[in-house]
Amino acid sequence: MLPCMGRLTGVGGTAARGSREKRGQGLDGLAGRISQDVVAEVKRSADIVDIVSRYLALKKSGRNFKALCPFHTEKTPSFTVNAERQMFHCFGCGKAGDVFTFVSEHERVEFVEAVRIVADAVGVSIPETWGHGGDGGNKELKTRLYELHRWAKHFFTLQLAEPNGAVARDYLAARHFDNETIETWGLGYAPDSWEALGRAASKAGYSHAELIASGLVIQRDGKSGYYDRFRNRLVFPIADVQGRTIGFGARELGTGEVKYLNSPETPLFNKGRGLYGLDKARDAIIEGRRVMITEGYTDTVMCHKHGITWAVATLGTALTRDHVRLLRRYADQVILVFDADAAGESAVDRSLEVFADEEIDVRVATTEQGSDPCEALVAHGAEPFLARVDQARDLFAVKLYLACAKHDVETANGRAKAIDEVLAVVRLMTNPTRADLLAQAAAKRLGVDIDPVRRRLGALRKPRRRTEQNEARQQQPAPMDRDEGGVLRAVLAKSELVPCVLSRIGLDDFQDERARSIMEQCVELYDREGEIDCSDLTTALHDPELVAIVADMATDPGEGANWEPWVQGCLDNIERRKRRHSLRQLRERVHDAHDLDREALAAIQEHHRRRAGPSRPALDE
Repeated sequence: MLPCMGRLTGVGGTAARGSREKRGQGLDGLAGRISQDVVAEVKRSADIVDIVSRYLALKKSGRNFKALCPFHTEKTPSFTVNAERQMFHCFGCGKAGDVFTFVSEHERVEFVEAVRIVADAVGVSIPETWGHGGDGGNKELKTRLYELHRWAKHFFTLQLAEPNGAVARDYLAARHFDNETIETWGLGYAPDSWEALGRAASKAGYSHAELIASGLVIQRDGKSGYYDRFRNRLVFPIADVQGRTIGFGARELGTGEVKYLNSPETPLFNKGRGLYGLDKARDAIIEGRRVMITEGYTDTVMCHKHGITWAVATLGTALTRDHVRLLRRYADQVILVFDADAAGESAVDRSLEVFADEEIDVRVATTEQGSDPCEALVAHGAEPFLARVDQARDLFAVKLYLACAKHDVETANGRAKAIDEVLAVVRLMTNPTRADLLAQAAAKRLGVDIDPVRRRLGALRKPRRRTEQNEARQQQPAPMDRDEGGVLRAVLAKSELVPCVLSRIGLDDFQDERARSIMEQCVELYDREGEIDCSDLTTALHDPELVAIVADMATDPGEGANWEPWVQGCLDNIERRKRRHSLRQLRERVHDAHDLDREALAAIQEHHRRRAGPSRPALDE
C-alpha cells in the first residue's frame, strides 16, 4: 500500500487554483450565464444512457451500451456508452465526452444550449440570468429563435380558431382531420395578411433582426421593413427530435402558385437533415426497428391517426444522406411510400442514389393509382394500407422493374439501355459482393450473360472516394505521452492516488499541456470533494479534446489493473525523464559558464591592450 492516501488540503490545491486563475475564467465564464452549481445539478439529474437513447438505439453489451456512431458512417457499432462513468466514446472516429458533449455534437449547438436541452429533458429549471433591463437582448440568437418559433406556433393555432381561419378548418374537415389530431400536431392557420404575424411578434418583444433570422418574415427589396412569409396557408409546425418547434411547413389554401412552402434555412432549420413527425414517431420506430417515410405532411399525420405511429415525412425535399444517417440510428428497415405515378418513379431513382451504398434494408410500397396515403387511409382504413406496406418490394428490385418497363427490352438496344440505367446505381456501391449480386440479378432478368455486364460495370465505376471514417480518423489528436497518460488513467480509476502523484512530481512536470490541464482539474476536485468523478471532471474541463481524452480513459478503465505499482512505474519514468532534463540543463549551464569565462578573459585582455597603447606590451606577451 502506498503511504500517502489522505486528502490534498494544502498539497496540490494551490497549484490547481493558481493555474485556473491564470486561465482567467472558471465554469461560469465558459458556460455563459449558467452557474456551475446549476450545470452540476443538471448533470447529476441526467442519465447519459437515457439521454443518448433518445437519439440512438442503444443495445446492452456487457457493462456498457453500444450503437452505430452518429458522427461517422460505420457498419459495425463502435459507439460505446459507459453508464457507470456517464461517458461515451466512439472507437471508430474518436469522438468522446459526457452527456453535454454528446448533445452539443449531435444537435450542433454550443455548450450553454446543450445544458439547456439536457435540463429540459430531465426537468431541471435553469434561471434566466441574461437580462439587461429584462429585454432578453443578450440571449444567444438560437435561444431567442426557439422562443420565437414557440410563440409563432401559438399564434398560428389561435388564428385557426378565429373566423378568418374557416378556410383552413374546412380543408381539414374535408381531409377528415378531427380536433384531437389538430391539437396533437399543433396545426394552425397563417392569415391572409402581409403583416399580421410580423406586427404581433413585434408587439410581443421580438426584434426586426430576430424575425428576419427566423424566416417567418421576408425583408422587403430595397425598402425598410418586412412582410409575412406565410399567408392564407394551413400551417404544420416542424419540430426537432426534442419536440422543439424549429420551422413550419405551410399548404396553400387559395390560388397561389406554390402548393407547399417551408421555412428557409435558418440557424435552427435545415430541411435536408430533418424529418416531419420524428419527435412523435421516434419511440415506435426504435421499438419496431423500422420507419415509414411518406411524401407529405398530411400523409404522416393520417398514418398516426390510424395507429401507424412509425411514419415520418421529408420536409418538402428528396431524401439526403443526412436523412439516411439519421434513420440508421433508429431503424434497420426503411419503407418508402410513394404515389403510384411518374413522380413516384422519379422518387425511386433519387432514393437509390442516396441508399445505394448503405447497409440498410430499403423497400418501396405504393398506394393505389390516383390516391395518396392520406386518401387511402380515409377511404379504406389502416388494414388494407398496411397490407400494401407489408408487400413492399426491395428498392433495387423496383428500380429493375421500372427500367425494364421504361425500355423495349425485346430489342438489344432496349436491353442495353435498361442495363446501363440499373448499373448507374450499382456502380455507386463500394461493397463488391453486393454490387456483383445486383449485377447478376439484372443480367438474369434481362436474359444477358453476366460477363459483359461485369465489364460494363467496371467501365462505369469511378475511383472510390475516401470514406468519412478515414477523414475522421485523420482528424484525431496526437497521442499523449505514455507515462503521463498512465498517471491520468490511474488517478481516474483510483482517486486516492492523487496525493501520491503530487508527492513525487509537480504539475509542471507534465510536459503535455493537455495532461497538465486534466491533472490540474483532478487535483482541484480531489482537494474539494475527496474523489474524482469523471462526470464532474468533464464539466470543469469543457475543452472538447480534453473531454474526449478523459472519456477515452473512462470508458476503458482497465479495472483488472493493479494501479499502485502501475502509477509508481509511470512516476519512475517521469522522474528519470526529469533527471535527464535537469542533467542536460546543468551541462548546458556549465558549457555556457565555460564560454562566459573565455569571453570574460578575452574582454579583460582586450581592455589591457587598449590601455597599454601601441608602445606598451600586452599582458599575455
